[in-house]
Amino acid sequence: MRYLIIAVCALWFVVPLRGQDTLHLSVQDCIELALENNTDLRNSQLEIEKAKATKKEAQTAYFPTIKAQALAFDALHPILTFGIEDIDNAQLRQILYTLYAEYGANMGLDKEYSFINDGVMLNAMAIEPIYAGGRIRNGNKLAQLGIEAAEYQSLMKEDEVRLHTETLYWQIISLQEKAATLDLLDRLLDTLDKDLTGAVEAGLALPTDQYKLRVKQNESQLNRKKLTDGITLLKMVLAQTIGTDGQTMELTDTLGLETEPSAYFQVAEEAVAQRNESHLLDLSLKAESLKKKMTLGEALPSLMIGGSANYHTITEYSKPNALVFAMLQVPITDWHKTSFKLKKHDLDTEAAENTRRDLTEKMQLQTNQAWFNLEQSWLRITMAQTALRDAEANLKVTEDYYDAGLVALSDVLEAQTLLKQSRDEMTDSRVEYRINLVTYRQMTSARVILNSPSSSIE
Repeated sequence: MRYLIIAVCALWFVVPLRGQDTLHLSVQDCIELALENNTDLRNSQLEIEKAKATKKEAQTAYFPTIKAQALAFDALHPILTFGIEDIDNAQLRQILYTLYAEYGANMGLDKEYSFINDGVMLNAMAIEPIYAGGRIRNGNKLAQLGIEAAEYQSLMKEDEVRLHTETLYWQIISLQEKAATLDLLDRLLDTLDKDLTGAVEAGLALPTDQYKLRVKQNESQLNRKKLTDGITLLKMVLAQTIGTDGQTMELTDTLGLETEPSAYFQVAEEAVAQRNESHLLDLSLKAESLKKKMTLGEALPSLMIGGSANYHTITEYSKPNALVFAMLQVPITDWHKTSFKLKKHDLDTEAAENTRRDLTEKMQLQTNQAWFNLEQSWLRITMAQTALRDAEANLKVTEDYYDAGLVALSDVLEAQTLLKQSRDEMTDSRVEYRINLVTYRQMTSARVILNSPSSSIE
């Protein structure tokens, strides 16, 4: 009993401590966790496995089809009955009646006989397709396209998860940077408060200045509450995204120096040609071509060979038997119907071509827009850097003037507000640049499917 109490007490103290473990996460750590735990991404992997299963199912068409059948029966009445009455020729029937009357009874013969009252039938058959109008080969190619399409869709989902995760990460960093700015502002306000209190007591400042300062401090306190709540909420969203719910996290990356966007520039047309979306559009055209070939194969002759073995006990002298066969099927009346099916495939191919051309142009516009956004973010950073330097210099001069009694307190408070706005603008511009950079690089840095055989598909 004593050991049980000790164990319970140990759990009482240990379990809460485990819940307080702090995760130190870089942006790359968060991305890796998100890729590992994201539900949509796991489902996309399942879609790839389903497509592979479909490919294996299509491959079975290359192998023989083997079937076995067994039948046992016991009929209520004989399936086949034949006697003198079943003879259509009346003259012959009369002769047989006469012969039966004279000799039949003495010889133990009956006027009718029945056959197939019960029995067992066994059969096994194997059929191997030799030529099926190209439908088997094209069906396997179509299944391979399904695998590649699922893989490209999975890569696109990965890009979405990466962008979403990194956006959340830098949004949290942005709020933390703004909280640090508030810390700086609060220290400045505290210093002013101390100086102002002494000045009011000495009759060198008006109490209204203290009121203005209190208003500014209250405003700062409210802003801090908003920032704290925002950080908490965004961390909850990030934790759900990366699968670490209930654990305290600390983000380790900071807003470092940025690289000028010219280092990442790519021609929009070349970048779009390598995007996963473009590969999917190419696959859709190849799929339409294969579907047309499979439709054409339905109207072409097909050849198959096979063999069969059977055994039955229906007759008294039954014995095993076997045979081999070759079968050629030539559709005669399907050509007219197939011509309309092929016309439909031509129209579907034309529609797919139009869709690819339209979406390609839109992706080029999207890529150019992403580049413009990146350039604008870089310009915003450079302007924010200049504004921040000016705000810092302005605050220092204003504080010196205030200490010398040349400016009012409101001028100092305004200078501090300008500094806060400049620091926040600097933070926002750098976070915006990072997010725009991730977006642009996803559009221009293609990830390919290794060992993809689609290029060999005609």
